Amino acid sequence: MKTDKIKKTQETYTQIASSYLNNNQDRSEIVPEIERFVSLVQPGGLVFDVGCGPGYDTAVFHTHNLHAIGMDYNWQMMHNGRAKQQLTHDFVQVDMRHLPLRTCADGLWVSASLLHIPHNEVPATLQEFHRVLCPSGILFLAVKLGDGELWTEKSHGHDLPRFFSLWQPEDLDQMLETANFSIIDGWTNKKYSTPWIIRFAKKLSGNR
Repeated sequence: MKTDKIKKTQETYTQIASSYLNNNQDRSEIVPEIERFVSLVQPGGLVFDVGCGPGYDTAVFHTHNLHAIGMDYNWQMMHNGRAKQQLTHDFVQVDMRHLPLRTCADGLWVSASLLHIPHNEVPATLQEFHRVLCPSGILFLAVKLGDGELWTEKSHGHDLPRFFSLWQPEDLDQMLETANFSIIDGWTNKKYSTPWIIRFAKKLSGNR
């Protein structure tokens, strides 16, 4: 039987929600990414934190005068994070591949979440991102550097699997350009054992 990669990964996140919450409180290492994103989005803009997990970044964006809404496929992750931080911000359970949104966003923050989408589903997912962004809206992506797709056997101290799609910069850039985004900034973050590809892109009008 074929494994539903995304469903299985989300089952793991439900089980590791408490551990993940405790292990990811410190956001200091991604301050450059957050500051760059904030500088690109208009003050007071509407931002969707897609794949927000516990909502740590959602909360940070509110301190920068942005109206941020946390979105994640896993309800338990959002629930735990909201309770721990005593947040009153909006959180919505969604599948990023099919965003149930009509109001356009000034920015999409997609940090360490697109990497759970299989390569063959990424083009359509990027088209969804393009659809829900306002004209010239900003897209932030952070994915892991590497080749192919893989399952990890351990997740935050638990013997539970998670699925990951890895990327090379040129392949990710081509995907973004095909989805009608213009890359305006980016770098490789090598602070971790597995480097991260960072990209900031702007929505171009029209379709190719």
